Amino acid sequence: MPMPPPPPRRFSGRERELAELTRAAAADGVVAVSAIGGAGGIGKTWLALHWAHRSADDFPDGQLYADLRGFDASGPPARPEAVVRGFLEALGVPPSSLPLAAEAQYGLFRSLTEGRRLLIVLDNARDTGQLVPLLPGRSACVVLVTSRNRLPGLVATHGAATVTLDVLDPADARRLLTRHVGRARADREAGAVAELLDHCSGLPLALGTVAARATGNPGFPLRALADELHDTTARLDGFDAGELSANLRAVFSASYGVLGLEARRLCGLLGPAPVPELGGPAVAGLAGWPAAKAAKVLRELENAHLVGQPRPGRYRMHDLIGLYATERARADLPAAERAAALDRLADHYVFTAIAADRVLRERTEVVALGPPAEGCAPESPPDIGAAMAWLAAEHDALLAIQAVVAAQGEHPRVWRLAQALALFHWRRGLFAEDLVSARRALAAAEELGDAAATAVVARNLGYDLLRLGDRDGAAAHLERARRIAEEHGLTEALAHTYGVLTHLADLGDDHRTAIGYALQAARLFRSIGRNGDEANALNAMGRHYAMLGEFGPAREYCTTALEMLVRRGDRRYEVCALHSLGYIAKRTGRYAEALRCFRRSIPVHHDIGDEFAEANAQVDIAEVHAAMADPAAAETAWRTALAMFETQNRTADARRVRARLAALGQRPALR
Repeated sequence: MPMPPPPPRRFSGRERELAELTRAAAADGVVAVSAIGGAGGIGKTWLALHWAHRSADDFPDGQLYADLRGFDASGPPARPEAVVRGFLEALGVPPSSLPLAAEAQYGLFRSLTEGRRLLIVLDNARDTGQLVPLLPGRSACVVLVTSRNRLPGLVATHGAATVTLDVLDPADARRLLTRHVGRARADREAGAVAELLDHCSGLPLALGTVAARATGNPGFPLRALADELHDTTARLDGFDAGELSANLRAVFSASYGVLGLEARRLCGLLGPAPVPELGGPAVAGLAGWPAAKAAKVLRELENAHLVGQPRPGRYRMHDLIGLYATERARADLPAAERAAALDRLADHYVFTAIAADRVLRERTEVVALGPPAEGCAPESPPDIGAAMAWLAAEHDALLAIQAVVAAQGEHPRVWRLAQALALFHWRRGLFAEDLVSARRALAAAEELGDAAATAVVARNLGYDLLRLGDRDGAAAHLERARRIAEEHGLTEALAHTYGVLTHLADLGDDHRTAIGYALQAARLFRSIGRNGDEANALNAMGRHYAMLGEFGPAREYCTTALEMLVRRGDRRYEVCALHSLGYIAKRTGRYAEALRCFRRSIPVHHDIGDEFAEANAQVDIAEVHAAMADPAAAETAWRTALAMFETQNRTADARRVRARLAALGQRPALR
């Protein structure tokens, strides 16, 4: 009887997957089929063999094994009729007694397996059609299948349980490599081992190939191998131990070779994409296809385990598959086609970010960018929630794309993308991230010689530095923004700059100066018909009068501002006026009124995605409750604020709230 090959000697991890196989095999009286799927080199065969040998005693009637060669570069896949003949002979049927027709052989195989408890391992299957003739009939047999392709037909028609392998977790990957090279050697060259693990990205075959090279040259330092793998353009050369079975490029090539032409093209475009994880619409933009076509081709790549879907609608390539796909792109796709794909991808992100930002704002300062690249269909988030969700999901990708367009000298896109990200960053408290984006934008604006862009970006930089505690740096950028706006007659930019200067004066407790800046801003906004911004500037005047203890003019300005904003339906600034009126009420002892204002602001903050200000409002509510001698309500609000501060990584604010909780006699759990 054809037994499975020996199990891997240095198997590591996969406890959850082994348990899944055991559960699937436990069904009584039926054929249990388990399909182990995953990318080439992910360890499917190792898992199947390890489980088969570990479970041998559970199959008193023996085991059958066949390598179906579904992705064998040396020849075509095994034909089911050839495999079944070997199985029949292993079950005791003399060659001279075998039926001539293949269908009769399959039927005889089903008859002979009925009532037996066999394990049948079908390794490296190409597709469901290759497998179905080799499945036993009614019996207690267990069939264990491995394939680089997903096998939806096997699941749909035969109820196969699926076990999809991902990369090894870091601990198991380290354990596997250490078992190969030895504990002493691994400990002696811990730095090199860490780099090797990083280069292998948890792929078992990559780890095994590196280990084979390391153990084949025991006198060589692991550092030499780690250094060899540093160069991404030649890294796959380092994963070649001299045989096809230990050659990562050959393994990936076998999967790539069976793809259709469109799937090969998309694979080649995804490999060098500067964004590690893409949404479906971004993939469509990259390829220049309608969304439905991109989804169809993505399914082919996903079925081949060349891309994964870590979350619904999000697609990612393993790092080493990405390197292989990049090689194929350079070999198979013209440079002009690759460049056009990158342009489409960049424009997808830039133009969708602009659309999202316009949803968040009443109006956005814009420059003409022209139409997006041909074949690119940017998304249009329908509301604030969708806009904030898209910007959050694509945030890392947007910063990566900004770096790409900066390197290409696409200066208008660089600064415009920074402006599209600014409000999102501020509402999420991501001032350090905005600083990175704004600095790239400032360099782009300066290269363009665009005074309007430079004024806008310098102002944003000043605001970021202000929030990060760098008053001197903020003042320098804000003064530059003010000067440029004045020299070039940029009224709106100048008005916004005066608005930010009020925050700078506030940081120095110079409220008279802040009032002067806010008045300048209000007059300028009124002169250009920007009534919402004018109202916000009036509110700033009122807030600073309140900080000086002059509550009469404070209430007058803030009430006027609120009335203007409510009439306009401008929720962005309405919450600012509510906060100011709540502050005035709190300072003057009208606590119930203060609570109404602060509580009224909470759902608006939530609706517009302003988590930063929403956390601050919770602190305001807590302080009012504390002033009203209601410690239980104060504690509830402070704990809500504390959770938000921790999520936003606002450590100083979180520390202050913990101190207030401790003062209440409530010691929060340490984090």
